[in-house]
Amino acid sequence: MAKENDKIKDLFSSKLKDFEPDVPASVWGGLDQLLSQQPTPTADPSSSGSSSSAGSSATTVAKASLLKTVLITIGVAAAIVTGVILIPKGEDTIEPEENKTTITEEPQTEEADTVVEKSPVILPVKKYLSREIEPELPVEEKIPQESQEPIREKEPEKPDEEEEILSDAPAQLTVAELPKRSKAKGFSLSASVSAGLLSENRNQNGGGFLFSRTQRSEVFIDALSKENKEFKMVHRQPVSFGLKVSKGLTSNLSLETGIVYTYLSSKITSSSIFDIHETQTFHYLGIPVSLNYTFYRLGKADLYLSLGGTVQKDISGKYESSMGFSKMDMEDKALAYQLYHNEPYFIRESIEQSKPQFSTHLKLGIAYPIYKKLYLYGTIGGAYYFDVHNKYPTIFSDKKVQLDLNMGIKFDF
Repeated sequence: MAKENDKIKDLFSSKLKDFEPDVPASVWGGLDQLLSQQPTPTADPSSSGSSSSAGSSATTVAKASLLKTVLITIGVAAAIVTGVILIPKGEDTIEPEENKTTITEEPQTEEADTVVEKSPVILPVKKYLSREIEPELPVEEKIPQESQEPIREKEPEKPDEEEEILSDAPAQLTVAELPKRSKAKGFSLSASVSAGLLSENRNQNGGGFLFSRTQRSEVFIDALSKENKEFKMVHRQPVSFGLKVSKGLTSNLSLETGIVYTYLSSKITSSSIFDIHETQTFHYLGIPVSLNYTFYRLGKADLYLSLGGTVQKDISGKYESSMGFSKMDMEDKALAYQLYHNEPYFIRESIEQSKPQFSTHLKLGIAYPIYKKLYLYGTIGGAYYFDVHNKYPTIFSDKKVQLDLNMGIKFDF
């Protein structure tokens, strides 16, 4: 504090060293006027008029000069006393430094990101004798020690995975969460009808594939061979009805099984002289097992693939054979007479396949809700039927690759 006071004294002494107070002219004029208003001393009656007037004038001038001298003396003395008081002692003189700024920093605390304290900036005067003072730089206010607290930067919060994904999206867009699907659905019951898209035609001369061949006599079979007329077999498209139940394994995968009824029919026609017509029908029951995988959802519709296999066994079968000719139609009258009287004109017989029929299938399906948990669905696909070497020919044995179209309704529980 003493050093700061000495600096103030130095500053004043440098400024007031050559200071001489100037007394304004108005002050002197006022003094003259004041003295001129003093009462004129009474003149001695014994003195003459001229001498009295001259003496009075000389006295007034002498008094004014004396007063002026006294006032000047008092001003000079006051200036000298002021200078003596403000002259610094030689031991306290501070040598000026040229344009140096002293900044003291307090040691940083152990914690990171603390505020560094800085002392006020002190700029020394370049020269004591200069009359101009350089502008001082702004001094930083010192923060009280008690209010100093380490300022820590906030660590950025780590966004969640879902927020990271949507961080690049525009702010004006609102993202709606998709409805969550359960990992496994409940049971579903469905009813369906399907029809094969392909039929099979076979042609043969001589009647070697007649359904009633085992029931005909050798004479009749030999007569058909000699005649060598064309016989045509037609396997109509199979028709199926099914009831199925499925259980969801995951949100996209389900296991399906049930029972399927299939109707098969075939017929044989010819241009033979014996006018033979035959029909054959089979009724099959099968158990399909399938895995259904939903691979795409388009709005409310589900697209899925169905892969599995089916085992079928006929539960009923029959064929009917009819023949119509007259003895006059044949040139060999003896043969005509024998066949006319011994060969049956109409045969109806129940038949049965000895082995079950196996197949695999791959289908593409779509399901669409029509009311709450009620769905309308359809599939299209193909199946491969293994040759199990049964006695009676069917479309399964004569055409191993089949295409079918399936339609049905399904209800989710």
